[in-house]
Amino acid sequence: MNTQPTSQNAPTSQDDQWQDHWQARRDPFFQECLAARQDLLADLKDPAAAQARVLADLIDIGAGSLHWKEQGYDAVVADPSTFRSVLPVMRYDDYAEQIDRETRTKGGVLSCSPVLRWLKTSGTTGTPKRVPYTLHWLLKYRIPAMKAMWGTYLELHPEILAHPWATLDTQTVREDVYDFVHGVEHQAISNRHPQINSRDWNPPWYTSPWFGPDTPTSHSGRMYHRVRHLVGRQLHYISAINPSTLVSLRDLIAEFGADLVRDLREGTLEGRPYAEPDEVAARHLEGVLAQDEFSLVDVWPSLTLYSCWLSASAELYRPRLEAVLPGVAKLPFMSCGTEGVTTIPVDDTLDSQPLAVSQAYFEFVPAEVPLGELLDAEERIETLLHDEVEAGRDYHLIMSQGNGHTRLWTGDIYRVDRIVDGTPWVHFTHRDGVFHSFTGEKITEGQVTQAIRQGLAAGGLDTGLYMCGPRWGGLPSYAVVVEVPSPAEELDRELSAGIDRELSTINIEYASKRDSSRLAGLRVRTVRQGAIAAYVESRRQQGNSTQYKYKPFQRDSDFVEAVLTH
Repeated sequence: MNTQPTSQNAPTSQDDQWQDHWQARRDPFFQECLAARQDLLADLKDPAAAQARVLADLIDIGAGSLHWKEQGYDAVVADPSTFRSVLPVMRYDDYAEQIDRETRTKGGVLSCSPVLRWLKTSGTTGTPKRVPYTLHWLLKYRIPAMKAMWGTYLELHPEILAHPWATLDTQTVREDVYDFVHGVEHQAISNRHPQINSRDWNPPWYTSPWFGPDTPTSHSGRMYHRVRHLVGRQLHYISAINPSTLVSLRDLIAEFGADLVRDLREGTLEGRPYAEPDEVAARHLEGVLAQDEFSLVDVWPSLTLYSCWLSASAELYRPRLEAVLPGVAKLPFMSCGTEGVTTIPVDDTLDSQPLAVSQAYFEFVPAEVPLGELLDAEERIETLLHDEVEAGRDYHLIMSQGNGHTRLWTGDIYRVDRIVDGTPWVHFTHRDGVFHSFTGEKITEGQVTQAIRQGLAAGGLDTGLYMCGPRWGGLPSYAVVVEVPSPAEELDRELSAGIDRELSTINIEYASKRDSSRLAGLRVRTVRQGAIAAYVESRRQQGNSTQYKYKPFQRDSDFVEAVLTH
């Protein structure tokens, strides 16, 4: 393994109590995570039993609730097999009245467990959702899911707990909460603060200075503190949710490199006394910054692993991640949202993970079924269970969770890749209804990605980040911005024609509208590599920095000039 100059054992003027916590928690955390992983692996070999257990638990925690009794759902206690016929498929908005009641009662409406906090996530209308985070859901589902995932990471890479500076966890944060709903915190699922009880999330680094609530709340400020605490250390692992976090980490070091060198050399943190001066680390970082295109491996040659989302639109980050983290092993982050966990990684497979059969009661509807229209018409929804789906097909996902959200249509589309021991291995493909359509062409994100990939490949180019949006005019059209090594107007013209042809082949309705002059040709603008990532970061800092998602499809084409001038 490569080595770097380091002050691993350098004295520090900071309170070292966090290291005592790290040492005390290391072995218990390791064992807890491995045990959760073993429980998951056992359930994956007997998914029917796991799903039956989850269903029984959901009925047990819900049957006594006000909502269940008022609607007659508690009838399923006597016959759990009637669960799907008695309880309707719901959308989040269908729970509005019950959630409003629950905010006042703080439990007992949707399930018989107290609501500890309200989870905040963006809705399609821009109004933040309120997802009940109950004690039962926390202890029986959400924390075990996190531990099982970390169990996989530790099984494959035990070096990530080699010492207190071995892991940089950016997937969770500790931030003071200032938003409340009737006295109960309203916060992102990634915010693990305040700690609820001794069984809450408590990794060894929980009290470390770069993880605590005293760090800045801005994305760049928090990133700077993380780097300042860990630069010059033998960092082995960077954990993230979004791949953009890893890219932005490298870009922040480039932008604030001179400040970091000064702080290292003077023993300060943003100019304030922090630790002993570290001339060795300062000189090393200076040498890294002198390179035209340095990577995070140049900053930390000890890096052995990173993790993040690596499927669907996140897959487009892979070329950039290879440049930022060359030669470093990678593992996927679980497929999840604020509403619940869908998959948990059990090995280093990047494009598919097993359905988390111990996390929710899962139902599926073939993706070609217009589920939204059926719900609007209040028609009965026929669903499939885990043992009725087929490999190679796409499905709407319906989840019943331990927080009282039963038969919730998530709006997510998953593809079943294969079946192993009766458990489907799946990956997220896109959100239902995510398409553009001026005249009925309904082009989807997957179709645009395929057309761009094929158009770039014809010119000998790899696919990286792109953005696409509708442009209104005398004739409407689609605007696309793509990252390439050498942007040029001639390349713009070639790609515009080539990608337009590919999209016409993939989508016959698009071809028809182009042939009949109801749509103008797709227009491509090429930009330097990193331009879209920089634009995404500028938007990211305005919202939740941990959960902000890169979205290839946009509602309009305003992004074009913004990316070009960023």
